Amino acid sequence: MASKRRRKLEKKQSEAGNDQIAARREAFNDNLWKIGLPIGVAIVLVTAVYFGFFYELGTPSADSWEFEEAETGVVYSSEDYYDNGKLTFVEFFHSDCGHCQEQTGPLKEIYEEYGKNNTIDMFSIGGYKLSQQDTKNDIKDFKFKYTLLWPHLHDTNGELMRDYGFTSYPSMVLIKDGEIVYTHSGQLSYDELSKEIEKYK
Repeated sequence: MASKRRRKLEKKQSEAGNDQIAARREAFNDNLWKIGLPIGVAIVLVTAVYFGFFYELGTPSADSWEFEEAETGVVYSSEDYYDNGKLTFVEFFHSDCGHCQEQTGPLKEIYEEYGKNNTIDMFSIGGYKLSQQDTKNDIKDFKFKYTLLWPHLHDTNGELMRDYGFTSYPSMVLIKDGEIVYTHSGQLSYDELSKEIEKYK
């Protein structure tokens, strides 16, 4: 008899405990709807306001620079070119890079077609610190060796290429109205480069 009573008592206690758990779960769900829903709506609204009024969509802005031309000593500033209504072509290179040396052929054709007649502004920039950093004389000798006629600039601290998101040579970027419209790492043929330039010039 005692055993039956004990089992009945334990069953009642178990059922009471289950009822309490169910009641707590229901209360929690009610609070979740009462408190969680408004918080969720608030987060959605704040996100919408941020992206609607504060976050600038579109292409990234091009970092500014001011560098000396390795051969002539003339100082060039991106502020004079990035917002002048023309397309600006910038190549990042290293004088010891075999792919950069091979890229000079297509770039000379690009200069003859677009740079020489001022259809685009064109610059090559060296000095990025990868294994060995180019000096101003390295860049000057490279320009002379391959008879390159557009400005070859020296980045003394070697940071600009990294600022543009590049880590290998050669890398190229097209800028229009202060915005980056095209980027590429690796060699490109004249036809490939010309195709991109024609899109934005």
